[in-house]
Amino acid sequence: MQITELRIAGFKSFVDPQTVPVEPGLTGIVGPNGCGKSNLLEALRWAMGASSAKAMRGGEMDDLIFSGAQGRPARETAEVTLVLDNSKRTAPPEFNSSDTLEIVRKLRRGAGTSYKLNGRTVRGKDIQLLFADASTGANSPALVRQGQISELIGSKPQNRRRILEEAAGIAGLNTRRHEAELKLNGAESNLERLTEVSAEVERQLASLKRQAGKARKYKRLSDEIHALDALVAHLRWSEAKLACDIAREKLEESRRAVEDLTRRDAICERERIEASEGLGPLREAESVASAKLGQARIALARLETERKVAADAHARLEAEAARLIEDLEREQAAKAEAEAATQNARNELSALPVMDEARNDEIEAEIRARLEAARSQLSAAEEAADNAQAALSEVRARRKASEENVGAQTRRRDQITSDINRLTTEMASLEDAVSLVRKLKDAKDAEAQSEQALQDAETAVEAAEARLTETRAAEADAQPPRDAADKDVRALEAEIAGLQKLLRKPDGPSAPPVIDRIRTRDGYEKAVAAALGDDIEAPTDRSAAMFWSGAAAATQSLPDGATALSEFVEAPSELAARLSQCGVAAAEDGARLMAELKPGQRLVSREGHLWRWDGFTRTPDAPVSAAARLEQQARLEAAQKEIGPLQAELENHTRTLTKARDARLAAEEALRGLRQTIAPAQRSLSEARTRVTEASQASERAAMKRDTAGEALARANADLAVVKEALSLMSPQSSAEEESTLEERLTEARMGVTRARDAEIEARGQLTDITRGREQAANRRAGLERDVETWTTRAIAAGERVERLVQRRASAASEAIAAKSRPEELAIEIEAMAADVERLEAERKRIADQLSEKETAAREAETAARQAAVAASESRETLAGWSVKLETAEGRLEESVEIARNSFQRTPEGLLAIAESGLDEAEMGEFTPRDAERKVEDLRRERDQLGGVNMNAEEEAEELETRLGSQVHEKEDLTAAIAKLREGVDALNAEGRERLLAAFETVNEHFKALFTALFRGGQAELRLVDAEDPLNAGLEIFAQPPGKKLGTLNLMSGGEQALTAAALIFAVFLSRPAPICVLDEVDAPLDDANVDRFCNMLNEMRQRTDTRFVVITHNPVTMSRMDRLFGVTMREQGVSKLVSVDLEAAEQLVAAE
Repeated sequence: MQITELRIAGFKSFVDPQTVPVEPGLTGIVGPNGCGKSNLLEALRWAMGASSAKAMRGGEMDDLIFSGAQGRPARETAEVTLVLDNSKRTAPPEFNSSDTLEIVRKLRRGAGTSYKLNGRTVRGKDIQLLFADASTGANSPALVRQGQISELIGSKPQNRRRILEEAAGIAGLNTRRHEAELKLNGAESNLERLTEVSAEVERQLASLKRQAGKARKYKRLSDEIHALDALVAHLRWSEAKLACDIAREKLEESRRAVEDLTRRDAICERERIEASEGLGPLREAESVASAKLGQARIALARLETERKVAADAHARLEAEAARLIEDLEREQAAKAEAEAATQNARNELSALPVMDEARNDEIEAEIRARLEAARSQLSAAEEAADNAQAALSEVRARRKASEENVGAQTRRRDQITSDINRLTTEMASLEDAVSLVRKLKDAKDAEAQSEQALQDAETAVEAAEARLTETRAAEADAQPPRDAADKDVRALEAEIAGLQKLLRKPDGPSAPPVIDRIRTRDGYEKAVAAALGDDIEAPTDRSAAMFWSGAAAATQSLPDGATALSEFVEAPSELAARLSQCGVAAAEDGARLMAELKPGQRLVSREGHLWRWDGFTRTPDAPVSAAARLEQQARLEAAQKEIGPLQAELENHTRTLTKARDARLAAEEALRGLRQTIAPAQRSLSEARTRVTEASQASERAAMKRDTAGEALARANADLAVVKEALSLMSPQSSAEEESTLEERLTEARMGVTRARDAEIEARGQLTDITRGREQAANRRAGLERDVETWTTRAIAAGERVERLVQRRASAASEAIAAKSRPEELAIEIEAMAADVERLEAERKRIADQLSEKETAAREAETAARQAAVAASESRETLAGWSVKLETAEGRLEESVEIARNSFQRTPEGLLAIAESGLDEAEMGEFTPRDAERKVEDLRRERDQLGGVNMNAEEEAEELETRLGSQVHEKEDLTAAIAKLREGVDALNAEGRERLLAAFETVNEHFKALFTALFRGGQAELRLVDAEDPLNAGLEIFAQPPGKKLGTLNLMSGGEQALTAAALIFAVFLSRPAPICVLDEVDAPLDDANVDRFCNMLNEMRQRTDTRFVVITHNPVTMSRMDRLFGVTMREQGVSKLVSVDLEAAEQLVAAE
């Protein structure tokens, strides 16, 4: 089992976690005095179970925790971890299940220490035995602290025996033997006490039996009281549970009722809105039906008028038919006459020469145009006469119908006026629309403000989050440069501190040496050191034991090729003579130029060569401490110059980082503050939206009522206007005037027909005369042609007139027939229109009834909606009441449950079992909670009258009887155990003696051999003294170095004592190697020759054993023999850190010290 790693955190000066790998071979720990190297050994011993704070240079155990330093606060815990390689499974069985064991000892300030092994908490004793069985531990001789060699040398022989015990591996055996002896002593003491206790128990038993009867009665009463208390609690719980169930049921019913009534309220509101929405179309339909009814009545009157007009038209058409017969006869005669004249003209024309037809045609066309115009005027006059007659008939019929409708329209006007007055009153009673609009506007403005506030808050949060991201990025960007600058400054400060420490000479003369006043050009440090040698350490103070007093500069010149050293050095004037006679030459020229040197002169090279006038030569390989010191001094000056800009850069980076960190903290604080405004803004927006919804609903309801009333009022005003217009149109005076006008127009039309007919006859005569004149004025042929044409045209026109008259007569006949049937048709239409009027009246009445029903339904729906809203509100109040009752009942139920849990450690259901265990079932059924409480009070009074009672008397008596019986067995067991322990102690002593003697022989042989090797001769041996029993004997060391007499260790010199003690320690390793050996400055009292021997022995021990050596040293020889080195530094005052160290630099560091 090997220790492979040591981890420290918060232990003494190691405030930060540090890891020390413990690898095979030799591991060196180096560092200046006071930097905390020995704390590593103490941490190792402490993790192995050391319990004495004083042994680890502390007043109390809390002193092992880092107590703080400049810029570093104190820690609350110290923790040391040891990692062990258990791949060979050599650990005790309970810890032997893993290849790696990790032992952690942790100390909390003011709370003590704890041990863990692979994460499992163990005892400190277990850890101590674990290491004792592995031949190591907190007090192992293999862990040699500072001064322990001197203690071993000066200790008594009895104390040295521990080394043999470690070699024999009986350290754990001694611990177990000591524990067995303690157990044996304890068992014998227990046996004595047991005898005394038995007598006392018998006396107590008699008293307890008397108390047991009284206790049984007390217990019976207490059990009954307990049962009754449980019954009361159960009954109270049952009542509370029943109340809760009832409340929950009522609450659920109320919740359902609230849901139903709320749903009913919504339905009623919807029905009210639907009913209100249906009123408009019905009112409009009623208005339309009234208008249609009025139109139908007007149409009926017009049909009656048309029937009268049709009768008059029939008579007129019959007269017109007679007139047309006369016209037809006349036109037929005219046609026959025209045909005869045409034939005569043709006969005459055939005998006449050709006439100018073009001129005749032009004249005839003009006459025909006038004739056609006359005919058109005649047709228009006849049509105007017909229209005037029809209009007169229509007006007369309308006047009659109007007279009949005037009464109905007057009544309609009065009803509409009454409706208008009622609607105006209703609209006046509605809430002011302006106030509702203002409320809605205010609510919407508040909603917009809340939305804007929430949006602003969210925008601000987003901006703050972006700002926080930016500040974090800025802080992250600022951290690496600052860390790099800090690292550079710390490295340079450490270098400066190290150089200052190396250059400091606390034990030197009070006056500063000249080396401190010398400034060399770069590269000439070794040359100056070679030239001045040890003289460079002398001051210029004449009071010192050695000093530079100065001398006149010599005038003798240096060899050619050599330059005076004074040109490369700034030094006190006292050194001028020396420096002027020291030349600097190239290394390859020095030997040649040495022959030219005069007495007192010397040559040096930049590499460190020295050639003196007397033939003395020194190469750079010869150690010259002054050269290193000069180089260190030069480096110190350079480092001091370099650190200023680096510190300024560090301050700039630190300010940037601090600014970025402050900005980040401010951004985080601002973000937290802004996030806290989101929730109030959301609540404000929600409340504003609720107010908008309520105001909007109120406005919509008012607008709906107002629109409904307004529409009804508008329809009523429109109906009133229609009625008034109808009444104005039905004015008898206007109808009479219109009839008179139409009669006059008919007379004028008839006169126009007569004038148009006369004009047509006149035009026709003129055409005849003109034609005849043409025939006479022109040559006979032309005249005859015109006559032929004229008479032909007249015959055609007559034929056309005949045909037209025939058509007119037929048309007149058909019109007369139609006119004869028209009154009958109109009678049928009048009958149908009367039916339509009756139907429309019924339809209007039906719609009016529906409107009335709808209005009634709307009023009922509005009433139902108000009632549903009131019912829903009442149900919510009921729900709130039952909720409060349920909370009260649940509180009582929870209180009864708490009573059952706290007083009886049962559930309320389990209380009944407690009650049944102490009461009869019949008796339980008779109790009410109040009866049970009164019964409990009576029993308590009876129990209190018993006074003081020892409730454990019976148990104690039984226990005492049992104890009396067991004490006899214990005496027998103790006697047997004592005998067994004595046998075990004797066996452990025998085994210890045997193993100790065997180890003594082995260690003695190894000690002799190692002593001879270390001293390169002589002899030594170990002897057991002061007692015959090896377990109690002391260990004395007898040694005889070469050339000296045999004597004890006390008679030897200091170096001999140290080597002899080291030989003894390594002899123990060879007999029973420990897994680890720590040597803390063991080589301090040894000179260089003995250190070399010591290191040779270390190397031999490494090769012959598996022990891992950790050597804390200042000696460069020891350092050079290590396999690896670790340095302990204290850059920060009071804070130790572990670093790797370059071996060559370490040697120079120690040499400089």
